[in-house]
Amino acid sequence: MKREMVFLKVILFYFASLVVFAFAAGITKQTMFPDLLSLSLATFLSLGLVYLFKAWDKISFSQIGLGFNKKSVLNFSAGLCLGIVMVGLMVIILTNFAEVSFKKQAFIDTKLLAIHILLYFFVACREELVFRTYFLWRLKDKLGTVVAFSIMVLVFILEHLFTGFTLKAAVLGSGLGAVLFGLAVLRTRNIALSIGLHFGWNLTHWALGFKNSTGLWVESVAKGSEHQSENIAFIAYTIVMLLGILIVYMLSKKTSFQGNNSSPID
Repeated sequence: MKREMVFLKVILFYFASLVVFAFAAGITKQTMFPDLLSLSLATFLSLGLVYLFKAWDKISFSQIGLGFNKKSVLNFSAGLCLGIVMVGLMVIILTNFAEVSFKKQAFIDTKLLAIHILLYFFVACREELVFRTYFLWRLKDKLGTVVAFSIMVLVFILEHLFTGFTLKAAVLGSGLGAVLFGLAVLRTRNIALSIGLHFGWNLTHWALGFKNSTGLWVESVAKGSEHQSENIAFIAYTIVMLLGILIVYMLSKKTSFQGNNSSPID
Protein backbone atom coordinates (compact mmCIF):
# COMPACT_ATOMS: atom_id res chain seq x y z
CA MET A 1 0.00 0.00 0.00
CA LYS A 2 1.33 3.43 -0.96
CA ARG A 3 2.46 5.81 1.78
CA GLU A 4 -0.05 8.44 0.74
CA MET A 5 -2.98 6.03 1.07
CA VAL A 6 -1.85 4.87 4.50
CA PHE A 7 -1.42 8.47 5.64
CA LEU A 8 -4.92 9.37 4.41
CA LYS A 9 -6.38 6.35 6.19
CA VAL A 10 -4.67 7.35 9.43
CA ILE A 11 -6.06 10.88 9.12
CA LEU A 12 -9.51 9.44 8.45
CA PHE A 13 -9.17 7.10 11.44
CA TYR A 14 -8.20 9.96 13.76
CA PHE A 15 -11.02 12.27 12.66
CA ALA A 16 -13.46 9.37 12.91
CA SER A 17 -12.28 8.88 16.50
CA LEU A 18 -13.07 12.55 17.22
CA VAL A 19 -16.55 12.14 15.76
CA VAL A 20 -17.04 9.04 17.90
CA PHE A 21 -15.85 10.92 20.98
CA ALA A 22 -18.21 13.85 20.32
CA PHE A 23 -21.10 11.47 19.58
CA ALA A 24 -20.54 9.59 22.84
CA ALA A 25 -20.41 12.84 24.82
CA GLY A 26 -23.56 14.13 23.14
CA ILE A 27 -25.81 11.16 23.80
CA THR A 28 -24.70 10.69 27.42
CA LYS A 29 -24.64 14.30 28.69
CA GLN A 30 -28.11 14.03 30.25
CA THR A 31 -27.37 10.78 32.10
CA MET A 32 -26.55 10.33 35.79
CA PHE A 33 -22.83 9.72 35.19
CA PRO A 34 -22.11 11.53 31.90
CA ASP A 35 -18.30 11.45 32.05
CA LEU A 36 -18.10 7.74 32.83
CA LEU A 37 -20.72 6.72 30.29
CA SER A 38 -19.25 9.00 27.63
CA LEU A 39 -15.72 7.63 28.03
CA SER A 40 -16.83 4.00 28.24
CA LEU A 41 -18.96 4.35 25.10
CA ALA A 42 -16.17 6.23 23.30
CA THR A 43 -13.75 3.44 24.23
CA PHE A 44 -15.91 0.67 22.79
CA LEU A 45 -16.68 2.68 19.67
CA SER A 46 -12.97 3.45 19.24
CA LEU A 47 -12.23 -0.27 19.49
CA GLY A 48 -14.83 -0.78 16.76
CA LEU A 49 -13.06 1.79 14.60
CA VAL A 50 -9.75 0.01 15.11
CA TYR A 51 -11.38 -3.24 14.03
CA LEU A 52 -12.89 -1.66 10.90
CA PHE A 53 -9.62 -0.07 9.79
CA LYS A 54 -7.67 -3.23 10.62
CA ALA A 55 -10.07 -5.23 8.45
CA TRP A 56 -9.80 -2.60 5.70
CA ASP A 57 -6.02 -3.01 5.62
CA LYS A 58 -6.25 -6.80 6.00
CA ILE A 59 -3.86 -6.88 8.96
CA SER A 60 -4.00 -8.59 12.34
CA PHE A 61 -4.56 -7.07 15.76
CA SER A 62 -1.05 -8.06 16.79
CA GLN A 63 0.37 -5.89 13.98
CA ILE A 64 -1.12 -2.79 15.62
CA GLY A 65 -0.35 -3.54 19.27
CA LEU A 66 -3.58 -5.28 20.25
CA GLY A 67 -2.58 -8.94 20.30
CA PHE A 68 -3.27 -10.57 23.68
CA ASN A 69 -0.59 -12.90 25.04
CA LYS A 70 0.54 -14.39 28.34
CA LYS A 71 2.57 -11.25 29.14
CA SER A 72 -0.32 -8.81 28.65
CA VAL A 73 -1.65 -9.06 32.22
CA LEU A 74 1.88 -8.86 33.63
CA ASN A 75 2.70 -5.82 31.51
CA PHE A 76 -0.54 -4.08 32.50
CA SER A 77 0.15 -4.77 36.19
CA ALA A 78 3.73 -3.55 35.88
CA GLY A 79 2.55 -0.38 34.17
CA LEU A 80 -0.10 0.20 36.82
CA CYS A 81 2.46 -0.13 39.62
CA LEU A 82 4.97 2.10 37.84
CA GLY A 83 2.33 4.78 37.23
CA ILE A 84 1.39 4.80 40.92
CA VAL A 85 5.03 4.93 42.03
CA MET A 86 5.76 7.81 39.64
CA VAL A 87 2.99 9.94 41.13
CA GLY A 88 4.17 9.01 44.62
CA LEU A 89 7.70 10.15 43.79
CA MET A 90 6.35 13.39 42.36
CA VAL A 91 4.47 14.04 45.62
CA ILE A 92 7.62 13.36 47.66
CA ILE A 93 9.54 15.94 45.61
CA LEU A 94 6.68 18.42 45.81
CA THR A 95 6.18 18.21 49.57
CA ASN A 96 9.91 18.52 50.23
CA PHE A 97 10.62 21.49 47.97
CA ALA A 98 7.30 23.39 47.98
CA GLU A 99 4.82 24.50 50.61
CA VAL A 100 2.33 21.81 49.66
CA SER A 101 0.56 19.33 51.92
CA PHE A 102 -2.10 16.67 51.53
CA LYS A 103 -5.01 16.08 53.87
CA LYS A 104 -7.19 12.99 53.76
CA GLN A 105 -10.83 13.60 52.97
CA ALA A 106 -13.07 13.37 56.03
CA PHE A 107 -15.51 11.15 54.15
CA ILE A 108 -14.74 8.78 51.29
CA ASP A 109 -17.67 7.85 49.08
CA THR A 110 -17.05 4.30 47.83
CA LYS A 111 -19.41 4.90 44.93
CA LEU A 112 -17.35 7.92 43.87
CA LEU A 113 -14.17 5.87 44.14
CA ALA A 114 -15.61 3.08 41.98
CA ILE A 115 -16.82 5.57 39.38
CA HIS A 116 -13.40 7.22 39.11
CA ILE A 117 -11.58 3.90 38.90
CA LEU A 118 -13.72 2.99 35.90
CA LEU A 119 -13.55 6.52 34.48
CA TYR A 120 -9.76 6.69 34.42
CA PHE A 121 -9.48 3.14 33.14
CA PHE A 122 -11.64 4.08 30.15
CA VAL A 123 -9.74 7.36 29.69
CA ALA A 124 -6.53 5.34 29.39
CA CYS A 125 -8.08 2.73 27.10
CA ARG A 126 -9.65 5.30 24.76
CA GLU A 127 -6.48 7.35 24.33
CA GLU A 128 -4.25 4.31 23.88
CA LEU A 129 -6.64 2.80 21.33
CA VAL A 130 -6.78 6.04 19.34
CA PHE A 131 -3.13 7.07 19.45
CA ARG A 132 -1.07 3.95 20.01
CA THR A 133 -2.69 1.22 17.92
CA TYR A 134 -3.70 1.77 14.28
CA PHE A 135 -2.57 5.42 14.27
CA LEU A 136 1.00 4.79 15.45
CA TRP A 137 1.73 1.40 13.89
CA ARG A 138 0.41 2.14 10.41
CA LEU A 139 2.40 5.37 10.27
CA LYS A 140 5.43 3.49 11.54
CA ASP A 141 5.07 0.82 8.85
CA LYS A 142 5.16 3.36 6.04
CA LEU A 143 6.94 6.45 7.38
CA GLY A 144 9.39 4.96 9.86
CA THR A 145 9.48 5.08 13.63
CA VAL A 146 10.87 8.59 14.17
CA VAL A 147 8.34 10.30 11.89
CA ALA A 148 5.43 8.21 13.16
CA PHE A 149 6.40 8.78 16.78
CA SER A 150 6.77 12.53 16.23
CA ILE A 151 3.38 12.81 14.52
CA MET A 152 1.71 10.84 17.32
CA VAL A 153 3.23 13.07 20.03
CA LEU A 154 2.29 16.24 18.15
CA VAL A 155 -1.33 15.20 17.61
CA PHE A 156 -1.59 14.05 21.24
CA ILE A 157 -0.41 17.51 22.37
CA LEU A 158 -2.79 19.30 20.00
CA GLU A 159 -5.81 17.27 21.14
CA HIS A 160 -5.12 18.16 24.77
CA LEU A 161 -4.50 21.79 23.83
CA PHE A 162 -7.85 22.02 22.04
CA THR A 163 -9.65 20.42 25.01
CA GLY A 164 -8.62 23.21 27.35
CA PHE A 165 -5.06 22.49 28.48
CA THR A 166 -2.67 25.43 28.73
CA LEU A 167 0.21 25.47 26.25
CA LYS A 168 2.66 24.57 29.02
CA ALA A 169 0.52 21.71 30.31
CA ALA A 170 -0.16 20.38 26.82
CA VAL A 171 3.43 20.48 25.58
CA LEU A 172 5.29 19.51 28.74
CA GLY A 173 2.59 17.46 30.42
CA SER A 174 0.84 15.63 27.58
CA GLY A 175 3.97 15.63 25.40
CA LEU A 176 6.11 13.73 27.90
CA GLY A 177 3.18 11.42 28.59
CA ALA A 178 2.89 10.66 24.89
CA VAL A 179 6.60 9.84 24.74
CA LEU A 180 6.34 7.53 27.75
CA PHE A 181 3.21 5.71 26.56
CA GLY A 182 4.43 5.51 22.97
CA LEU A 183 7.78 4.08 24.02
CA ALA A 184 6.01 1.50 26.20
CA VAL A 185 3.99 0.35 23.19
CA LEU A 186 6.94 0.20 20.83
CA ARG A 187 9.11 -1.67 23.34
CA THR A 188 6.50 -4.34 24.02
CA ARG A 189 4.56 -4.26 20.71
CA ASN A 190 1.37 -4.11 22.78
CA ILE A 191 -0.72 -1.46 24.54
CA ALA A 192 -1.07 -3.42 27.81
CA LEU A 193 1.92 -1.72 29.46
CA SER A 194 0.90 1.75 28.26
CA ILE A 195 -2.70 1.30 29.44
CA GLY A 196 -1.42 0.27 32.87
CA LEU A 197 0.91 3.28 33.04
CA HIS A 198 -1.77 5.68 31.84
CA PHE A 199 -4.40 4.28 34.20
CA GLY A 200 -2.10 4.18 37.23
CA TRP A 201 -0.89 7.72 36.66
CA ASN A 202 -4.34 9.28 36.14
CA LEU A 203 -6.05 7.41 38.97
CA THR A 204 -3.34 8.20 41.53
CA HIS A 205 -3.24 11.79 40.32
CA TRP A 206 -6.98 12.04 40.98
CA ALA A 207 -6.76 10.23 44.34
CA LEU A 208 -4.21 12.74 45.64
CA GLY A 209 -6.44 15.68 44.79
CA PHE A 210 -4.60 17.03 41.76
CA LYS A 211 -7.77 17.02 39.67
CA ASN A 212 -9.96 19.74 41.21
CA SER A 213 -9.49 18.40 44.78
CA THR A 214 -12.09 15.67 44.26
CA GLY A 215 -9.89 12.71 45.24
CA LEU A 216 -9.26 10.78 48.44
CA TRP A 217 -6.87 13.51 49.60
CA VAL A 218 -6.99 17.29 49.23
CA GLU A 219 -3.95 19.19 48.03
CA SER A 220 -3.25 22.35 50.01
CA VAL A 221 -0.85 25.06 48.81
CA ALA A 222 0.37 27.73 51.23
CA LYS A 223 -0.97 31.18 50.41
CA GLY A 224 1.52 33.24 48.44
CA SER A 225 3.51 30.24 47.23
CA GLU A 226 1.21 29.20 44.41
CA HIS A 227 3.53 30.26 41.57
CA GLN A 228 6.59 28.65 43.15
CA SER A 229 4.67 25.46 43.90
CA GLU A 230 3.41 25.27 40.32
CA ASN A 231 6.94 25.57 38.95
CA ILE A 232 8.25 22.91 41.34
CA ALA A 233 5.32 20.66 40.38
CA PHE A 234 6.30 20.90 36.70
CA ILE A 235 9.93 20.19 37.57
CA ALA A 236 8.87 17.18 39.65
CA TYR A 237 6.61 16.00 36.84
CA THR A 238 9.43 16.28 34.32
CA ILE A 239 11.82 14.35 36.58
CA VAL A 240 9.44 11.44 37.17
CA MET A 241 8.40 11.28 33.52
CA LEU A 242 12.00 11.13 32.36
CA LEU A 243 12.67 8.49 35.01
CA GLY A 244 9.65 6.53 33.82
CA ILE A 245 10.85 6.74 30.22
CA LEU A 246 14.27 5.46 31.29
CA ILE A 247 12.76 2.58 33.29
CA VAL A 248 10.51 1.52 30.41
CA TYR A 249 13.42 1.68 27.99
CA MET A 250 15.78 -0.29 30.24
CA LEU A 251 13.41 -2.98 31.53
CA SER A 252 10.96 -3.69 28.72
CA LYS A 253 11.69 -6.21 26.00
CA LYS A 254 13.67 -4.94 23.04
CA THR A 255 11.43 -4.75 20.00
CA SER A 256 11.17 -2.87 16.77
CA PHE A 257 12.11 0.79 17.03
CA GLN A 258 13.67 1.09 13.64
CA GLY A 259 13.00 -0.55 10.34
CA ASN A 260 10.64 -3.50 10.13
CA ASN A 261 8.69 -5.10 12.97
CA SER A 262 11.25 -7.80 13.63
CA SER A 263 14.26 -5.60 14.20
CA PRO A 264 15.29 -4.73 17.78
CA ILE A 265 15.72 -1.35 19.37
CA ASP A 266 19.34 -0.34 19.24
